[in-house]
This record gives sequence, C-alpha cells and structure tokens, in this order.
Amino acid sequence: MIRIDEKKGIFALYTKHTCMILKACDGFVGLAYYGEKIRFAETDYLCRTDVRPFTPDKLPGEGVSFHSAFPHVYPFYGCGNYRESAFRVEQADGSDTCCFKYIGCSTSKEKPKIPNLPQSFTRNCNTETLILYLHDAQAGVLAEIMYTLFQDSDVIAQDVKIQNQGQKPVMLRRAFSSCLHLEGDLELITLNGTWARERHVQREPVRYGVQSIGSLNGASSHTHNPFLAVVRPETTETSGEAWGMAFVYSGNFIACAEKDYQEKTQILMGIHPDTFCWELESGKSFYTPEVLLNYSPRGLGRFSRNYHDFIRNHIIRSKWQYQERPVLVNSWEAAYFDFDTDKLLHLADTALACGLDMLVLDDGWFGHRDDDTTSLGDWFVNEEKIPEGMEWLGEEIQRRNLKFGLWFEPEMISQDSELFRKHPEWAVQIPGRDMTLSRNQCVLDMTRPEVRNYLFRSMADIIHEADISYVKWDMNRQITEAYTPTLPPHRQKEFFHRYILGVYELQEQLLKTFPDLLLENCAGGGGRFDCGMLYYSPQIWCSDNTDACDRAEIQLGTSLCYPPSCMGAHISVCPNHTVGRNTDFMTRAHVALAGTFGYEMDLMRLTAKQVKQIQEQLKLYHQYSHLTREGRFYRLMQNKYWIAWQFVSTEHTETLVTVIQIRNQANQVRKHLKLQGLIPEGIYLFDGKRYTGGQLMKIGLPIAPMWGDGVSRLLHITMELSD
Repeated sequence: MIRIDEKKGIFALYTKHTCMILKACDGFVGLAYYGEKIRFAETDYLCRTDVRPFTPDKLPGEGVSFHSAFPHVYPFYGCGNYRESAFRVEQADGSDTCCFKYIGCSTSKEKPKIPNLPQSFTRNCNTETLILYLHDAQAGVLAEIMYTLFQDSDVIAQDVKIQNQGQKPVMLRRAFSSCLHLEGDLELITLNGTWARERHVQREPVRYGVQSIGSLNGASSHTHNPFLAVVRPETTETSGEAWGMAFVYSGNFIACAEKDYQEKTQILMGIHPDTFCWELESGKSFYTPEVLLNYSPRGLGRFSRNYHDFIRNHIIRSKWQYQERPVLVNSWEAAYFDFDTDKLLHLADTALACGLDMLVLDDGWFGHRDDDTTSLGDWFVNEEKIPEGMEWLGEEIQRRNLKFGLWFEPEMISQDSELFRKHPEWAVQIPGRDMTLSRNQCVLDMTRPEVRNYLFRSMADIIHEADISYVKWDMNRQITEAYTPTLPPHRQKEFFHRYILGVYELQEQLLKTFPDLLLENCAGGGGRFDCGMLYYSPQIWCSDNTDACDRAEIQLGTSLCYPPSCMGAHISVCPNHTVGRNTDFMTRAHVALAGTFGYEMDLMRLTAKQVKQIQEQLKLYHQYSHLTREGRFYRLMQNKYWIAWQFVSTEHTETLVTVIQIRNQANQVRKHLKLQGLIPEGIYLFDGKRYTGGQLMKIGLPIAPMWGDGVSRLLHITMELSD
C-alpha cells in the first residue's frame, strides 16, 4: 500500500509487516525510515536537515551542510555530498556535477517493465509502484526512482530509469540501483569465498569509511555474491533487525556500506563503476538492474524466508519451480572425456535399474574434444564417440524411459576449433595484444548479434534433434582483455554490461523456443549464483565441491538469500574428487536432499548394497521433495561439530530435520535440538512419542550421539491431526 501526503511531502510504502518512509525536503527526497510498520506524526527530524556538517558553514540550511547530512534516496555527485554517490554523469563540457531535484511522483498498479533485463514479476498477487521523478535541469537528465510493493511479500523491488532530455549525449559514469540509510551500531554480512568454497558467511562490524564487495571479472563471481545484509550486533536467527539487498544481475557489481561522521550508514548496490560507462544519447534511456530490498524485525531466519518466498514466487518463472525435478545422473565423474555410445547406454541402463529419471551427457560430446584444449564453439556431434548421431542416442535413451540432458558452454571458444579458424574475431580480444588464456579457452563476444545467432541455431538444432529435456549451461572462465570492435573507443566500458545483456538475450530466446526445457546455470560451480540467473533457470549448480560436509556449509550460507529449491546438489563418489574426504553414503544423500538432488558418479561401479541404498535415497526424495520445493527453511545449528537445518510445511503440520555430525566428540552429552516453525499447541509425533510444538521449540528434540565423522540423521516429524 502506498500513501502520499503531497502537502507534507511524505511518501509512505507499506508492505505486510514493514514500512519505508520517504520525505521531500527543500526540493530533495530522502529516506526517513525503513523498518517495522509504525505510524508517523512528525518526520522532518528523521532527515537530519538541521545537522551541522564537518565544515563550519554559517547555517545548517546551506548547500554543503544540507547535502552532506541529507539521506538522499539517489545520492548524486558534485554538490556537497562527499559520501559515495549512486549517480555520476559527465556532460558535454566535461563537468560531472549533478543535482537531482524532486519534480513530482506517480503511482501505478502495474509493475513497469525493465527492457532486456531479468526482473521480478507478479504472480497471483497485486502490486503497486511508486515512481519519484528527480530532475537536473542543467544536465537535462531525469531519474525515475521506482519502488514496487507486492501484496504477498515484505520485499520491495527497486530500480532506476535514467533519461537524457538534453540536446547532447551524456556519459553515465555511475548508475547504481539502490541506496539505503540506516542509523545505530550495525554489522555487515556478506557471502564470500572462491572456487569450491563459495558463499561462506562473513560477519563484521560496520566501521567508519567504506566497506565493499564486488566483482570485476564479468560474472557475479565465486569470490563475492551480489547480496548483503546489515544487522544489529544482537541479531540472531530468531530475533533482531536485519536489512538486505539482493541484486537481480549477473555481471560486474559493487555493494558497499559507508559509515559517516554522523554515525549514519549508507548502503549502495549497483553495476561496478570501475568497468562501466554508458553513452546516453539525447532522448534515450538507461535502465539499471533491479535490487530486492528486505527488512525483518525478527532475525535472520525470517529475513531469509522473506527472500526465499519472493524469489520462488516473483523471480523464478520456470514451470519447474513447483514441480518435482527429475533425478539425474551426470556423466562427468562416470566417464570424463572417455566415453562412447556403448558406455553411455550402459550408464543409462544402470540409471534405469537404480530408478533414476534422466541421463545428462556432460563435456566431450562435440567437435573433436577429447580433452579441455579443443572444440569449444563447435556445437556439433563428435562422430568418433557418437557415430550414430545425437538423434539416435536421444531415441535410445528415451526408449529406456529416461529423459536426456546435455552440457553446453556457449560463451566460450577454443583456439583449436573450427569456429575459431573461421571467426577468430569473435573471441574477446584487444587488437595487437596477446589473449590471456584460462582453462585453455577464450571468451566469445556475446555483445555481437551474429555470435548469439550462431549459438542459438547450433544449440536449438541439437536440442530439437535429440529431444533434450535439460541443459546445463556452464561458464568456466573469467573475462580478460575486455574489448569489442563493434563499439568506438570512448564506449568500450559499455562492454561488460552489453556482454551480460547478450547472455540474457540468448537464454531468453532458448526458453521461448523450448518452454518446457529445464535449464540449470553453472559457472565453474557457483560463480554466477544470483537472482539474474534464477530468472532464466530454476536451479543453479551450487558448487563443484560435492563433499557433503563442505556442501552443508556452502548451502547454509547460500540460504541466507536463496531458496534451497534452486541449489543444484548431487551425491558424488568417495573419496571426494575435490577434497579427498570419505563421507557416509547416506550423509551425502541427506545433504543433496536439501537441494535439487541427483548423482555425480559412475553408477556402473556400484555394489548391490549401494544400488539398494540409492533406491532407498530415491524413496526419501520422492517422499520429501515437496518440503524442499515449497516448505519454509530454518537454520538450526552450525559449529565445527554439528550442522542442522529444518524444512516445515506451509501448514506447519510436517517437518523434516537434518542433523549432520561433522566431527565426533568423545564422551558426548545428548543434545536437545530446538526446532522452529511449529504450532506451539500442536501435538507432534516422532519415533513413537508425542511432543507439543512448544516443547520441541523451547526445550528441543533429544538427539542421541552418533558414531564417527560425517554421519547424519534425517528426522521426519508430523502433527497429530484430530478427526
């Protein structure tokens, strides 16, 4: 609900449980409050218009005094605000000062579309959007700041449209998507890591100055995720305030927190300015990617579930979001590059005997690819390995009542490939400079329409020919020597944004052509795990590290923002191929059950006992996958000895608890694991005993010690229903 008091200059945005108050003061709009839903009488003092700055201005109302203290909803550069700016524009005379003044507002029952970008959408609920119009008359630039509210959510979607209303082109040097202003002692939570150690939680105090995370490698990256949370020092899973930003974008980004002399913290998120500049011609508009704003007064658990529900309902479009996913086996760890049709069909027969639904053929099926040095870009069948052709192979797999999936790495090209020999100019490179290789491969220039057209035709032909049900889209290296000959020299910093727009366009085209396709994104594991990718694929490969103990930590970190139903999670062999650790076979299954569930192993080497275990694991998946897809997720415990989490049905009548003993302790004391999300007065049944919901949440469920490291238990608890 949006309420506007034009006389007082107040814009009030009310979600189910929160409110954001924006205030117009002296021609500028500031963020007065963002938090729990409350009523307001006086708001002027919240914008600090009477605060003296660090300079001895004569009056608090003078320019520098005002701008250095005012909580601008879209901070601009050059008029006295010396904090990080959200917007910076270079005009024809070389100056880069801007002064956005409020000139009006409007509301809409429809959510405005953001051309060519992933974005939240309505699904069975009403929306309302507030649009603030901020104008710089001298620069001739209009900014439309958009806040969209969803009837069923506390998440607010924000984006910005920049229009050049002047007579000459201007250069956008910085065009962020969102800004928040918060007060008091705060801590910053980010998700950081590297390949095979993605999205580990870092929590630290917000200090004076600027703290930031970001990516410059062309993807949202393994190193930092385009998400942050700001919390009170006392905030826990179940209590305390938490604010968040999640970027609906998959390219270079920055997110920063800046604490100033007023002890007020400004939070910004947007496209990384170090690799961005955009020539905006007269009459043209630029649209920033969307940021999802979130607030919870009841801890990080509620905060995460806000995001989970919103992403499932308003970001993921695929029909697979609410359907049980097929359980697949991926050929990579079974065969790597060494396979032929006999081996693939033997693997398919074994998968069928185990009860699986799909065989996915990974790397090595195309060109003359026998190792990782060749053939990327040659998306036609390797006839030495599959002489009968992909159509025949697809028919043989489907004759076994299995679905067929295929791996692609569309954005890459090998120098040893027919495509490179025919079109070397399609590889990203700077003329006259050596190309920097990574994984023996180069990057295709996705800004070029002819490249996207070639990739679409090549992929669509194979998908249609072999009746492919699932595509794993991989991206295994970062971008270097960023340059495209299709842009003039002064516009080369448009490359990175245009690149990711090209990726989005190709994925959109494929999904429109094959609407039932199950697309899974991947980038060397979890190197592009973000809301932008989830708009096109309902699941993303969470990490190349499939070790159960490591994966449990990675998946818990990921769950701060992203729903478990979108986490690609498979059972792999032991010793694990990444860390060499041996983990109990059922523990591996219990961790994978908290994601999409599948297998990364050579099924043909299984013992009869292991085949029976897989059949048992599949029964668990079919019994409980509805909880992973639709249930509420709770993080219960995480330390060096134990990790535990819980799924609860939307009716609170059923819960699935996973307890993993990472490391055993001698002479353990029996633990009482406090559950969450139950009905306090309800009677719950477990192991032949009756417990009240309040008892399970306040005292806990008794958990007996387990023997060994990397062992686990899966606990299914149901409510006793009256007749």
